[in-house]
Amino acid sequence: MFRFSFASLFLFIFTLNVHAKSPSKMETLAMEYAQVVGQIELVNVAFDEMKTRCETQITQDAKFLPEVDYLLRKNMDYGFSEFVDWMEGAAETQTLATQMVNQVLADHGGCDATALSHWFNYLTESNTQNLAFLQQNQLLFGLPKVTRSEHDIRQAFKRKINDYKTLPYQEIRDLASALDHGSYRYSLLSLSQSIRKDSATAQTMWQFAIDEFNQPEAYYALGKSLKMDEKARALNAFEQSAQMGYHRAGTWLGTYYACHQDMKHAAYWLDKAKEHGADPDYIDDIYAEIHELGMPTNCVNGWVY
Repeated sequence: MFRFSFASLFLFIFTLNVHAKSPSKMETLAMEYAQVVGQIELVNVAFDEMKTRCETQITQDAKFLPEVDYLLRKNMDYGFSEFVDWMEGAAETQTLATQMVNQVLADHGGCDATALSHWFNYLTESNTQNLAFLQQNQLLFGLPKVTRSEHDIRQAFKRKINDYKTLPYQEIRDLASALDHGSYRYSLLSLSQSIRKDSATAQTMWQFAIDEFNQPEAYYALGKSLKMDEKARALNAFEQSAQMGYHRAGTWLGTYYACHQDMKHAAYWLDKAKEHGADPDYIDDIYAEIHELGMPTNCVNGWVY
């Protein structure tokens, strides 16, 4: 059902040696990326055509394409639409999508709701498999560089901030972190270190990520963002994260209890942090500081810095 033209892929960057017996690993990976992105775009075009011709309400998960775009930017520096445009397969994709829709309608005598539901589920499963490939985070180098200015990156950042509620967790995490720290990596090779810090907006986004995705990392990040100004809320966020097994939060919470001379709870959380993946040498260093000094060295007035 699926195919996609790779002509531009080889024409522009992956010229094989005429004596080569097989493509290199990077060339093979490039073809896999082109196939996956081509399939996703084909499904997009087919869905749009089917909705027009059958007035159906079938639609993809709103976060699917934003996550595809995010993963492509992080893996190969191209956004979804940038890579689709570069492959120059729009006419072929439209032809294939029309053929696909024609076949479904011919096989089932028109816009049969049950048939459309099965068709939609089949293509959605295909998209799920393609997303799983992208989530493997296989870096692809060698494509023509996408030139993005500092202005371009900041404008993209602003657009993402405005639409953050439609984005996948990974993107929200990157945006909120940028507001906390002033550095934002838009894609594999595009970085801005001049983002204006805005802790209040970052905290709003971390709270949204908590409510929407219930990620322990988001609780921890909210605690870090709050810890200078709202210690009670910060402590609660660290506790929530630690209880969910996030080792950074467990390390922080164990250190906090050690700052208050509560060694029973300190040992409990430090040991839990080690069990959940914290660097055992780092945890041992905290214990050594407690043994030698009575408390960790990053305690100031009962708080952890």
